[in-house]
Parts: sequence; structure tokens; C-alpha cells
Amino acid sequence: MMKNQWILITGASTGIGRVATEFLQQKGYSIYACARKEGDLQDLGRIPNVIPIKLDVTKNEQIEQAFQEISDRKTGLFGLINNAGIVHAGPTMDLDVEELKHQFDVNFFGVHRVTKQFFPLIKKSKGKIVMIGSGAGIIANPFFAPYSSSKFALEGYTDSLRRELLLYGIQVVIIEPGMVKTPIWDKGEALLGNYNGDMLKKEASGIGSMAVQTARDIGLPPEKIASLIYKILTKKNPKPRYAIVPNYWMRQLMLKMPTRMLDRFILKKMQKFQ
Repeated sequence: MMKNQWILITGASTGIGRVATEFLQQKGYSIYACARKEGDLQDLGRIPNVIPIKLDVTKNEQIEQAFQEISDRKTGLFGLINNAGIVHAGPTMDLDVEELKHQFDVNFFGVHRVTKQFFPLIKKSKGKIVMIGSGAGIIANPFFAPYSSSKFALEGYTDSLRRELLLYGIQVVIIEPGMVKTPIWDKGEALLGNYNGDMLKKEASGIGSMAVQTARDIGLPPEKIASLIYKILTKKNPKPRYAIVPNYWMRQLMLKMPTRMLDRFILKKMQKFQ
């Protein structure tokens, strides 16, 4: 049955998207793998049962063209994996509004553009929509306000959409990964390492380097997320949300910790870099 089921994955060039593309096609699904760059599209096209699709989630015309191409192929669409994402970082009071707009344009508005466009195909198949959220959408860390804000917004969007689409028998699930070994951390480190503002330069750089090193040391392999996506696609009644983190008990402790206590815990970390 899976051989007749097609999945669309945004942000398939690297990280979770690329690994999920390979993992799911090995499990028998056919994949529309979306990326922006020609080199990445050519590379994805070499994977069996994968059709590369040029798609930038910030460009309506590309989303419409992708929808038309998939509609013309008459394969239907069983699953939509909203994975594309970027990170902006830095001391919040030094951030330009344009950085926040760009962050939301990809991580939040991009999700809505793609979901709205492809909804008719998902509705027809009574398929599944999977959002790749983040632990940063549950607990916000200093110096990552744009990224955390976009993922917090995605949580609310997902809850509303899931409840609305119960009327159509469509399942909407959000995955909340903790640290995963992907290139997004290197990009965050570069942003904070090259930060030239006047505010909290040492602290921002130190926290960024510490986060990246932690991700490298204990971050989850993206295969874990790909395996969870497969579970969601194949499970009759998946949970509304799945948290998958390197240290489950630390996450639980931080969630139950009083806010002021958590603030002090984070403050001590920042003070190490003063």
C-alpha cells in the first residue's frame, strides 16, 4: 500500500528533511523532496522513488507551481511534512525587525502557505500533516528569541488546525525535537560568533558555542526523527504531539520547575561567560 502513498517533505536538502527523505523511501513511500538550490535538487533526484521539487516556502509562485506539478502527476498526496526552517539568533534588543520577519516568513508563514496550498490533496486522501516543531517552542532559551518565537507560534497554529481538521478525519501532529545533529546549529553558532553588537557580546557568543557543542556531543541523530515520522505516518491514531529529546528527565524537570527558578538556572549559565 505504501508504494502508492506519496509524501511531500519541505526543506529536504539537509538535516532532518534529507534523512527523512531517504528513510521513508527505503520504507516503501514515494517522496516529493523539496529544496531551493539546483545542486540539492539534482542530488535528491538520484535517490530511488524520489522526485525533486523546486520549492522555497517564502515564494507563492513556486508553491503554486509545485502544487500544479504534483496535481498533474495524479499521484495524490498522503502526507505533508512541514520541515523547512531557519534560525536567527542574537541578543533580542539588538535584533532588527527584518530578522524577525524573515524568521517568521520561513518557519511560520511558510508552513501556512504550503499547508493551505496542498490541503485539497491531503483532504482527498484523508492523509496526515506533520509539523517539525522544536523543544525551543516549549522552553525559550536566551539569544534565540526569533527561532523560539516562531516555534511557539507553530505550536498554537498546529493545535488550532488539528482541532479544525478533526471534522475531516485528517490528523495533524507536531514533533518537538530537542537538540538534533544538523547543520542548523552550525548556522546559529556562526550568527552568534560573528555578532558585532554592543549588548551581551561575550554572553551571546558563549551560550551559542555551548549550545552547538552540546548538540554535537549529545544531539539526537536525525534518523531518530525520521523514524518517528514513519511511526506517525503508519500509526492509526498517533498522538497530537511527540517530544523527542536527548535527556527526557532534564526536559521534564525544566517543564515542572517554577519560572523564577528556571530563570536563575539559566542566569548562572550566562554569568559564566561574563
